[in-house]
Parts: sequence; structure tokens; C-alpha cells
Amino acid sequence: MKKLHLLMMMFCLMAVQCDHFPTFALGEPFTLKIGEKKVDSQNKDLLVHFNKVKQDSRCPKGVNCVWEGEVVAELVLGKLGKDTLELTFRPGREKAAVGRAMGHHFRFQEVKPYPEKGVALKAEDYIITLEVKAE
Repeated sequence: MKKLHLLMMMFCLMAVQCDHFPTFALGEPFTLKIGEKKVDSQNKDLLVHFNKVKQDSRCPKGVNCVWEGEVVAELVLGKLGKDTLELTFRPGREKAAVGRAMGHHFRFQEVKPYPEKGVALKAEDYIITLEVKAE
């Protein structure tokens, strides 16, 4: 019986931890690493998960390119991951990197690090800056 009680307590603790995410404030820029999740401090149903970088074609430092390139990031939204949103960031055109989902505007403000000639970026290196506002 004691083992069952301990097992139940462990499951409860894990369930509480799974529901606890760092928060962000609407209208304030915040950062996310790949795999990281943050929840709106006022609306716990608005969970933002930086799922992956689908494309990074930015021109690396030290290379002459015809086109500046872009980064496409995929976000998974909501506690159940019911919505996905792809945002495209182009250097010099940051204000165009917007999308709408779940009654909110999402703006992709920045992506780090910037690629360099001869240096391969790993998925875990990416950090994006977002801003979310209510419609």
C-alpha cells in the first residue's frame, strides 16, 4: 500500500511540473530556444512552443550573396498543440514577419545566431525573439 501511495504522489508531482512553464507578457518581446515552451502570464491556454527551424537560408557572414535569405520558424500553439504557425524572418524586413493565430498577433523580431562561413549551426543553437499581442 505504501508503494502505491508513493507511486501516486510521484505521478501527481510530475503532472504539476508538466503544467508549469515560464511565462511571457503580451506586448513584451521574449525569447525561446528550440524545444522551449512559454505560456502567457494572463492566459494559461496561450502556450507557445518553438518547435523547429524549417529553413535557414540567410547569407553567412564572410560570403557575398545575391539574396539576404530568410529563416522560417514553426511554432506550436495551445496546451494541446492544436495550432501551428510558421513565421518567416528576413533580415531588413522584420516588420513583415507577422502571423495570426488563436486570436493573437505574433511578430518574429529576431533570430540568433547569425550564420558564419564555415560554421555549421545546430538546431539547439537557435534562439528566436517573439512578441505576441491580443487582436
